Amino acid sequence: MRLGLCGVGGPIATGLREQLAELELGLSSLSVFSLAPIEEGASVRFEGRTVPVMALSDLEFSELDLLVMLEPHPEMVELADNANALGCHVIDATMAPAAGRWVVPELMLDERVDYPVYWALPHAALSAMAPVLEGLQAGNELLSVDALICESASAYGDKGTRQLAAETARLLNGQGIEGDGPQLAFNLLPDSLENAEVLEQGLQDLLGVRLSACRLDRAQMPLFYGQATHLTATLAQPLMLDSCMAAWRESGIHVFESKEGFSTVALAEDDRIHLGGLQPGRSDDHTLRAWIIADNIRKGAVVNTTRLIEILIKSSI
Repeated sequence: MRLGLCGVGGPIATGLREQLAELELGLSSLSVFSLAPIEEGASVRFEGRTVPVMALSDLEFSELDLLVMLEPHPEMVELADNANALGCHVIDATMAPAAGRWVVPELMLDERVDYPVYWALPHAALSAMAPVLEGLQAGNELLSVDALICESASAYGDKGTRQLAAETARLLNGQGIEGDGPQLAFNLLPDSLENAEVLEQGLQDLLGVRLSACRLDRAQMPLFYGQATHLTATLAQPLMLDSCMAAWRESGIHVFESKEGFSTVALAEDDRIHLGGLQPGRSDDHTLRAWIIADNIRKGAVVNTTRLIEILIKSSI
């Protein structure tokens, strides 16, 4: 497979190259592109060799089987249309709202792809919630979802992690916070979720259901990496927890039956979705409350992109 990656810096680009090298997927070629201006001689290392970085404007789609976008493109739809017309698949791995078909690998393990596709990874919290909710639907019907998404600094890119590092250092040294913005270090900041309606609709589309109620809220937490979501789900029939746990484990979800080791810090940089704090409704046996932890960079972007690449390889593109 001839693979192109558009994006050089940042943890997603670095992590994806590392995982592709570890898995040895048998790539026939790897090309690396950038939307930003390129310094002369710019390159990255992959499988022990030097790969030059080229401008995306020099890309010929006919020379690739798949292009993974790790940087947001101002005309993503047009780019994907042009690529698909020449037989090149496109995966938008920026996790920004996009026009491509949102996909979660755990929900499409048996899918075969015989045509050029334009896939997009949804918000990392949706990638983690969708397989959990799918497990709840085994022999039941999902009626409503209410979730609080607790995002780390890395959800806001390098700017977010730099802000948290600077604030933490200043506070630990007895200095005040610079600027007028809200303090993230040692703090939890409730905030509105950008594009909440789009994400709520996208979650329902991923699951193939229409819910009577779906609400997603957000808070910022003072961690560099990781993501935790508190989920409340209501079902049409009484919750059959044993059946749900079997479905979750079958899809690769790590279910915690105790509190030991279940935290965003302990599970950062892990490749799995983790589910814990399970609380069936005390007065309502149709309700489940739970916490979902999944690293927004490692699982939400790197691992999901790799699994989509594997699906395309199995389809013999």
